[in-house]
Amino acid sequence: NQKKEILEKLAFIRRHKEFASFGVKEQEVSYNPCLSEEDIKEFEHKHCITLPDDYRTFISEIGNGGFGPGYGLLPLDKAIVDFKLRDKPNISLNEKFPYQDSWNEEWITSFNWNEGYPKTEIVNAYISTAHIAGCLQISHFGHGCTFLLVVNGNEKGHIWFDGRADYSGLVPKLKDGQRISFIEWYVTFLDMEIENINESLTHSTTA
Repeated sequence: NQKKEILEKLAFIRRHKEFASFGVKEQEVSYNPCLSEEDIKEFEHKHCITLPDDYRTFISEIGNGGFGPGYGLLPLDKAIVDFKLRDKPNISLNEKFPYQDSWNEEWITSFNWNEGYPKTEIVNAYISTAHIAGCLQISHFGHGCTFLLVVNGNEKGHIWFDGRADYSGLVPKLKDGQRISFIEWYVTFLDMEIENINESLTHSTTA
């Protein structure tokens, strides 16, 4: 089953961590304790949502955050906090994610960046948490950019990338041209790391 497969992949990466990519070497290759069914139901009731099935199973049977893309998977209680903003607002999950296609503000392409930075109020509107309503920030990729899991709206269950910290907007993650679910995204990450490790192992044995 999928849980067994994921734990086996994790164990392989842990055993060969010295051959892994830099981001993996910086992480603990383990998971946080799971959430109980009661805790998850309470969270869903509080935010008037139901979590995508694959993510729900992951946090209840494998771990509530831990090893993962970027700086790792954030636990559920931290995934609702927009950590990159100074006042650390909560993301409104009971509102629908407003996008179905890649989005960025038009002014970004026409702005003359050689002459300075845009006005604070324009930037504040651009990085407002309203743009990621209905999403969990499940992983910090770096430089304030994050991976999102949509939990409310037409894109529910899909992974998006929030690159607004680098002025690159919001983009759905694709695999073979198709939207991907949480578990597809996560297993793809594990498989890529295993591929990197196997390549490093091959080079080390032939060197």
